[in-house]
Amino acid sequence: MARNTLTEIADQGAANIAAAQTRKTEVSLANKAIHKFGGEDAVIEFIASGGTISALCKVLGVGNTTFDRWVERGGVERQAGYARARTRAAQSLAEQTIDIADAATIQEVQLAKLRCDRRAWLASKLSEEFSDKQSPLVNIDLGSMALDALRKRTVVSLDDSA
Repeated sequence: MARNTLTEIADQGAANIAAAQTRKTEVSLANKAIHKFGGEDAVIEFIASGGTISALCKVLGVGNTTFDRWVERGGVERQAGYARARTRAAQSLAEQTIDIADAATIQEVQLAKLRCDRRAWLASKLSEEFSDKQSPLVNIDLGSMALDALRKRTVVSLDDSA
């Protein structure tokens, strides 16, 4: 194990402090951009209506990681609101598939199918309610079956002298 000199330790400490200050500044800028956008409620509504985080971050002029930090620093209430917005976004996307399918003409069927499939896929990622994953229909515990078989075994002696 290499020993660090006092200079290396001090440099690392200074780098850590600078990184923390940069993250704090980024979150402060995100707060200002979100306030300008209409506040936390407007952000939650944007997400709930099916808007993506990438699109929101472009509008706000912040990075995705900075937005994630903003959500984390908001505490349990902001995180819960964000989770509810993601669930509602899945519902919005599922509803959009119906509108897209209904509005499609014969010439647009393939494009409409693609748009519907992508929205359905994204809805499945945002909420388990729309997931195609199936739970197992049968659960077999082979461990207990093997133990039961061992308990019921009989010992047979094959003695050649008989």
